[in-house]
Amino acid sequence: MLVSEVLSFTQDMMLVVLEQQWDVLPDMQGKQDEMLKALFLDKAYVFTAEEKEALFEVQRLNKDILIAAEASKAEIAAKLRGMRQGKSKAGEYQSL
Repeated sequence: MLVSEVLSFTQDMMLVVLEQQWDVLPDMQGKQDEMLKALFLDKAYVFTAEEKEALFEVQRLNKDILIAAEASKAEIAAKLRGMRQGKSKAGEYQSL
């Protein structure tokens, strides 16, 4: 497993997030976990400076993905609350 492959895959994950394809993300995260485990399997391997920078970029992208997912979750929760309030107001109106 190459660091560049992990970085490229993580960039693909970010594109999925930007396109708000949330149903695809969990499978991609599972695959990324496997890729990272394979990458760190050889404990004696010493990463080059370029590989270290790429790993820091993977880390930054993962953080951005997490922030976007949390924001989306909050947005969806707010929409659901609004729908519930609308439903309750409609029910009150119908009972008049």
